[in-house]
Amino acid sequence: MDDELETERLWLRRWRPDDLERLVALYSDPLVVRYINREGGPLPHQVSVDTFESFVRQWEELGFGPWAVVEKASGRWIGELGLNELPDWPGPDRIEVGWELDPSVWGRGLATEGGRAAVGYGFKVVGLERIISVTVPANAASRRVMDKCGLSYQGEQEYRHTTVVWYAVDRGDWPTNRS
Repeated sequence: MDDELETERLWLRRWRPDDLERLVALYSDPLVVRYINREGGPLPHQVSVDTFESFVRQWEELGFGPWAVVEKASGRWIGELGLNELPDWPGPDRIEVGWELDPSVWGRGLATEGGRAAVGYGFKVVGLERIISVTVPANAASRRVMDKCGLSYQGEQEYRHTTVVWYAVDRGDWPTNRS
């Protein structure tokens, strides 16, 4: 299974040790985490470390996971994106497509570009039958990306002590002309 993916404007690659501090910095940005951290403010350092270790573990154990995202034009690391296992999700389908990108690149369609590529990877390479995506109801930008990636609204759900909305797409409903 390939562990890297290239889109028109992005390189999606496996994690390297020096990505840890980049991820810590990303998760320290209040704009990035405003819909992630219920307590507000940056994520605690250990939460970022645990998340990084989870990403690495998923690649080792599952053969897929979130990627580190590099913008091709600048060569700059800009975030994380890809398929992420949610072992505590209350439904039967626990692989989510998600993204957290540096605010400096927001509004350029990069989350949609990478999200579509990740969904295609999940169906074509990994062989998943269904992919979900989860956010809080107020996160309108991520909800738009979910729609643009071909996922459909499924409803509200209690998850990790908060109300979330979740979206899903089944392999049979995924357009074959998407990357």
